[in-house]
Amino acid sequence: MTKEKTGIIVGGGIGGLVAAIRLAARGYKITLLEKNSALGGKLQNHSYGPYTFDFGPSTITMPWVFERIFEESGESLDPDLQFIKLDVNSRNFFPDGSVIDLSSDPERMSDQLQVFSRANREGFMNYLTEVERIYTTARQHFFSRTFTRWSDFLSPALGIAMLGVHPFTTMDGFHRRYFDDPRMLAMMNRYATYVGSSPYKTPATLAMIAYLELVRGVYYIRGGNYKLIQALERLARKKGVDIKTNTSIQRIIVHNGKAAGVQAEEEVWHADFVISNNDYFSTQLYLLDQENRSLPAGRMPGTGRRALSSSGFLMLLGVRTRFPQLQHHNLFFPDRYESEAADIFSNKIWPRDPALYICNSAYTEPGRARDGSGSNLYVLANVPACAPGTDGYGAENLHSMASQYGQQITAMLEKRGLTGLSGQTEVEQLFHPGDIANLSGSVYGALYGQASHGLKSAFFRPSIADRRVQGLYYAGGTTHPGGGTPMVALSGILAAEAVALADGGADPLTSDRTNRRNRSECRPG
Repeated sequence: MTKEKTGIIVGGGIGGLVAAIRLAARGYKITLLEKNSALGGKLQNHSYGPYTFDFGPSTITMPWVFERIFEESGESLDPDLQFIKLDVNSRNFFPDGSVIDLSSDPERMSDQLQVFSRANREGFMNYLTEVERIYTTARQHFFSRTFTRWSDFLSPALGIAMLGVHPFTTMDGFHRRYFDDPRMLAMMNRYATYVGSSPYKTPATLAMIAYLELVRGVYYIRGGNYKLIQALERLARKKGVDIKTNTSIQRIIVHNGKAAGVQAEEEVWHADFVISNNDYFSTQLYLLDQENRSLPAGRMPGTGRRALSSSGFLMLLGVRTRFPQLQHHNLFFPDRYESEAADIFSNKIWPRDPALYICNSAYTEPGRARDGSGSNLYVLANVPACAPGTDGYGAENLHSMASQYGQQITAMLEKRGLTGLSGQTEVEQLFHPGDIANLSGSVYGALYGQASHGLKSAFFRPSIADRRVQGLYYAGGTTHPGGGTPMVALSGILAAEAVALADGGADPLTSDRTNRRNRSECRPG
């Protein structure tokens, strides 16, 4: 650079922090503005008395992505960032009483597969081979590309790669090629919920998530996953990023079609470029004037054929006792798993018989729940995206719905074996989609922007670079390459690369990746 360029990053989630680190390491003067008192976006640390919870993402995969951020910034991995590989990825409970553990340990997984037919066991091994191929293709052709111009999609090699990852087959249809046991179908189809979507509408390409968990493994960060945010914040400050919390942005300043800074209530920051780590649709609707929006006039997200991703109903339960049947990650499936997707995306109601996810991190670190004698249960049900004042959901109505739904879910879990849950719970915190919208800035509380339903929504997500406003970029789960903690980190890397490319050169921190690293990222284990 011939002069020190300045950039503003709006939002201190993982994507914003990673973009800030990458750019500061290159010599840019970066200011990061966060509306909340703590960084982290959807990933927060919540403590209530003797119980501590990770609010937001609870499953960590692809730890090498985070290790790379430190390495390519010229720093050693933060000693406080210790990734623990879990022996059991998830324990899955079914209404017939069967319990199945998913694991990346081949021997443990082989034992679990014995309850299935020979066809399903052989199907599982063939399935792992195919989802590894899908992941390898996606990593080579999608994860490392910014897709900031329409011409980026015109590569013949990209077209061939896209056709090779089953873009026209639904995830459920793809899984039925390998399995006919409804339990196996339910466990594999649930990976669509990782991007807030329905397995009956999501392209099979996203089954690569299964490879990351079932071959590469699921991780937890010692001391809680919020340690990741704290480590990234320390690295950002070390690289010279100016971080300001409790700073709410009113609008992005645009001069002659170019982002020129941001305005808060009482202060203006001028900059050569702006990266929004806010929800893409929130940025479009609330931080840009109508003439600068890429969204069509009057078009709200979630209308027409592009549905919003699901939101969540969340319960944080501090329980006096431990439940020996629970692992770190747990799934309780209903009788008819397909009814959940129908209720969320077709009926637009909170599922009547939801699949329930429970994170019980006290299984791995007992001290997170009453000094080892209790449980810190993070209970999540997928529900439609909505917010107070939308779709007939008033703030009081949402609060009342949440209270009733919480009682319903507690009763469900007690029937499924968590005996005495209601009587032993001494901390209960409920969060509905309106709360998630307020806390995260996501439109209607949608966790991943638009749902990944169909080819266009899954492959043509909002671009890293705004196509109308020059110098405006995006990072986070609502843009390319998508949702999930490591993917959000990759979006920050790609946003930084897009800024560097606009300055006339590739980001050396990205372009210097070696073939050795590429090979190591594909090797199981």
